[in-house]
Amino acid sequence: MTWKCSGCGTENPDDAMYCTTCGLKRPDEQQALTTSTSQEVQVQETEHQSQASEQNNQPVQPENQPTVTEQTPQTENPPLQEPVQQTQTPETTTAQENQPITTPITTQQPPSAVEQGKYYVQFIATPVSALNKTKVPLDFEVFESISIGRSPENVLMIPDGEISRRHALLYKEGDSLFIEDLNSTNGTYIYDGKVFQAVKGKAQLPKNAVVKLGNGTIIKIVRE
Repeated sequence: MTWKCSGCGTENPDDAMYCTTCGLKRPDEQQALTTSTSQEVQVQETEHQSQASEQNNQPVQPENQPTVTEQTPQTENPPLQEPVQQTQTPETTTAQENQPITTPITTQQPPSAVEQGKYYVQFIATPVSALNKTKVPLDFEVFESISIGRSPENVLMIPDGEISRRHALLYKEGDSLFIEDLNSTNGTYIYDGKVFQAVKGKAQLPKNAVVKLGNGTIIKIVRE
């Protein structure tokens, strides 16, 4: 800020007490004005500095906020790992789906146990009235072959006079049941649905086979 000389009109610097051209002393009013103006400038500068210091202190928090917002996207990165775990889930599911494959193998065992059921001789007709309608088990777990005849030495004794002492033999080959005639006097026969067919040597018995021993005893061999 400058002051104007009242004598020559020269503009002089604010801090000059005399005119730089004519040497006239600076007027007191202008000096007082200059002093007050200088004080106002100092006050304004002081206020400006205080405001600047306050502004410098306030941006500390706003500057930290962008940092927080920049860190926020980093928290979104962990969900990117979730698809990796989800891709591993089908492997576990596939492993669990493969386990039930062994289940049909175990379920096949009960039918085999049923097929290996016990054989029975059911008396349909015989001169021995005490045996009619009775059922006798055939224990192939104890006897490899079961002999049938009139003699007590047989496993299955039938006291029928028309049956030979050692009449026939029952035995298993694998899962099949066979009957063999032991050169009996009156023969061994298998019913084929129409007539009784004589057994020559040995013959495989069908399911629920009906067999005639001699002339009067008829039995049925069943499996349960």
